[in-house]
Amino acid sequence: MSETYTEYSMFIKRGDYYLPGRIFRMVVCFAVILVIGVFSQHWKASASSSDSIIKIYIDTKEVNVKTPPQIKNGTTFVPLRAVFEALQMEVIWEPKKQLATIKNSEKTIALVVGEKKAKVNNKTITLQVAAESIDGALQVPLHFIGDATGALVYWDPYNAEVSIVTLEFMKENNVKKEELDKAVKEYLNSKAKEEADKKKEDSKPKKQNKPTAPVDLNKLNGMYYGFRADLGGYECGGLCWDIYTFMQNKKVLIGPPTNGGPETIDCKKEKCLNYSISKGELKLSNGKSIPIKKSENGFLMINGTMLDKVQPVPKGTTFNNNYTFMGYSGLIGITPAANSWTYKLTLRANGTFELSGVSIGSLMANSNPSTHTSQSSKIEKGKYKIQNNTITMTDGDGKVHKSLFFIHDSDIDDIQIGVRNYYVN
Repeated sequence: MSETYTEYSMFIKRGDYYLPGRIFRMVVCFAVILVIGVFSQHWKASASSSDSIIKIYIDTKEVNVKTPPQIKNGTTFVPLRAVFEALQMEVIWEPKKQLATIKNSEKTIALVVGEKKAKVNNKTITLQVAAESIDGALQVPLHFIGDATGALVYWDPYNAEVSIVTLEFMKENNVKKEELDKAVKEYLNSKAKEEADKKKEDSKPKKQNKPTAPVDLNKLNGMYYGFRADLGGYECGGLCWDIYTFMQNKKVLIGPPTNGGPETIDCKKEKCLNYSISKGELKLSNGKSIPIKKSENGFLMINGTMLDKVQPVPKGTTFNNNYTFMGYSGLIGITPAANSWTYKLTLRANGTFELSGVSIGSLMANSNPSTHTSQSSKIEKGKYKIQNNTITMTDGDGKVHKSLFFIHDSDIDDIQIGVRNYYVN
C-alpha cells in the first residue's frame, strides 16, 4: 500500500468531547454523511513534519510512544512495538537473531531487521525499505502496518500525524475499506490542487489593506459597510453586514435605506438618529452608545467591526454574471431544525435578470437573512437598472422593487444587494 495523507473537517463526539479533523474521523463521517451531511469545513494551518513531533492515532485514540515516528529519505517510519501493542498484539524480540515476532490469535508476523521481506502467517510480503533501529527503537515503514494487518494507514504532513484505521473500527461503523480509500484519494487530489493554487496566489504581490479613503471622525459623511461572523447563523445566516450612513447635521441611519442607496435617504421617513462622538463612543439619540475609532490603517471601526466607504457604481458598468448567495442557520446534523439555503441571481448585460431560490420581495428585503422562510421554487424574471447605489428591479407583473446596491473592492463579481452579499461562484 502506498503512503498517503489526509485530514477531514467533521467534528464527531466521542464520550464527553469533540475530536478535531484527522483521517479516522472520515470513517465515522462516511457512516453518517448520507444521513446528516457535512456541516462545516475548517482546514488547519499547514505544519511541517520536519519541525513538529509526529503523533500516531489508531482509530480514535492517540498512541503514546517514547520514540516518535520519523521521516527518513521520504519514508514514514513508526515504532514497531508501540504500534502493534496498541493493536492488541504481542511483540517478542530476539536480539541475537534481530528477529521480531508479532502475534495474536489470528496472525503471526515475523520480521528481521535489515531485510525487505517479512512473513505474515507464512505468506511473504515485501517492504519498500527494511526495518531499522532509529533512536534506540525498532521502526518499520508505515505501509508495513497496513500490509500486515489490513488496516488503512495515512501520513498527514499538514498536522504531522500518522493515522491507522483498523478493519474492526470500519466494520463497527459500517464503512467499506474501498469507499474510505477512494474518498481519501479524491480529497488528496483536491488538496494538492488547493496547495498549488495557494502557492501560486502567495507568489503574487499582496494588495495593501487600506480604506478607499482614510476616515476623519470629525467629518463623517456617506455610507460605510463591514461584516462580522455569525457563528451558528442565528442572527444573519452566517455573515452579518453592518451599515452606517452619516449625514449632515450629525444624523446617522443604521442599516440599509428602505428604498435604495444612500442617495435615497429621507430622514422624515427613515429611522435616522442624532449622534455625537466623545471619548471613543458613538452616542445615539436613542440612548445607546457604541465604541467608535479610526484604525491604524485608516478604517472606520464601529463596535469592533472594520468598515469601508461605499462607492457609487461607475456609470456604464456592465453586469453579465451568475451570482450566488448562501446562508445557514444552526449546525447541520447537530442542531435540531438546522438548515441551509442558496439563492441564484443572474444579471445580464441587456438589463434583464433571473432569480431563483427566493422571491424578489425577499431578495430586496433589508432584514438580516437569519432564516429561510422565504424560499421560492419559482424562477422570477424581469428587468433591472442600477444608478448610483440603487438597483431597481421590475418583475414580470410590473411591480417595482428597489434596494441598496454596491460593488465590493471594485470587483463586479462581488456585489451587495441590501444585507446580502452575492458573488460569482
